Amino acid sequence: MNAGQSYSYESQFGPPSELIHVGSFIQSALETNTSDSIDVFSVSPHRVRGEATFSDLSKERRSAIEAECSIDGLKTSLDDALKDPRLSAYARRSHDATIGTIFENAEANLSNRRKRKRADLGFPEDVPELTAFKTSLDNIHLQSWPLMQDAALFIRGPKNYDLNALLQVKRGKDGIPAPTHSAILTISVHSRIPWSHNFITRFSQHALLSSQSLGDLYETIPCSSNEFPQECTEDGRLTGYEANAETPPPSSGCVICIEGTAHGDGLNEVDYADKLIARLSGKVTLMNGSKIHNTPLSSLSLRLHEPYWLIHEGDCEHFIVFEQIRLLHPDDPPAGYPLALQITPPLLSVCRACMKVPAVYSIVGDMRLGESPSVLCAPCWRNMGEPNGPNPERVMVIPLPKHELGW
Repeated sequence: MNAGQSYSYESQFGPPSELIHVGSFIQSALETNTSDSIDVFSVSPHRVRGEATFSDLSKERRSAIEAECSIDGLKTSLDDALKDPRLSAYARRSHDATIGTIFENAEANLSNRRKRKRADLGFPEDVPELTAFKTSLDNIHLQSWPLMQDAALFIRGPKNYDLNALLQVKRGKDGIPAPTHSAILTISVHSRIPWSHNFITRFSQHALLSSQSLGDLYETIPCSSNEFPQECTEDGRLTGYEANAETPPPSSGCVICIEGTAHGDGLNEVDYADKLIARLSGKVTLMNGSKIHNTPLSSLSLRLHEPYWLIHEGDCEHFIVFEQIRLLHPDDPPAGYPLALQITPPLLSVCRACMKVPAVYSIVGDMRLGESPSVLCAPCWRNMGEPNGPNPERVMVIPLPKHELGW
């Protein structure tokens, strides 16, 4: 790993916590909860400062305080603005223009470049509702309402991993019920950016029970490498790929490295962990640990916010980060674990012919396309017809991953 990669990773993760044994944490937390006279998850006036004092006030005084602290007026104004397309569009464009101006001024101050003249928002002065809405925004006296130039230090543009392909939390197909005395671990999975391996991005986030294993974590991670099409061979020669296989191809193996211990999958007598240790012999001290399906999360000693390495399907790498460990809360789902909390929408390749829709095929060896491989959508490949070059039998049509497994 070079200095640039190290700086990039350190700027995204950490600082790591002290070493935590998950099982010991659960035991300590349960003992603390049991020894306390009040349940840590109970709603008690003794745990909310001022609640008892508020209940002692007269009904009229409580009503006056509730009216003074109410945000119903703000909520009503916000709802009205969002329901009107003209008002919501103006608010969005005005906010985007403000953010753009802040960034341009910051860049101009750093590079001494002239500021570009921003386009007009197109505010129609003859619409009474819009005029009143603009006036109300301009007359807000809250000092923190307008964004100052220094806000550029704390604002960034939206990134792909800020989005979520899931509309709701996804439960596991054979999700197990949560035991009474267990913990929940929130785990993020990061991957390298395809066009720049010096940077990594979060791909998914999951919640697992402490009683579940590293194998359960590995099987719940969605990855396009698990959807590679099966090869079709004839006399030992590759002839194509099976596009619609009834069952996904078996895993070629994996290894997860946590705190100097390599946990293999045990699929073969010599698995990924054995091969990795042999490869790094004399360079890195790495112990051969228990297999992933025999390693419950409660048996691990780990650090929060520390990236741990996972490799599978040959050279597909991920970085596993334990974000949080906590006791099971009464409001947590009683069953369905592991849970998928977030999946970053994949960036799909666009068809090289029409440049309009995502590609579904990778075409190898077709002279008509000018490049090999070339990605095409189904209609464009169908309209091209069968290959008729000097070696049409060498043209291979490889289906691209459909992002179905784990989604």
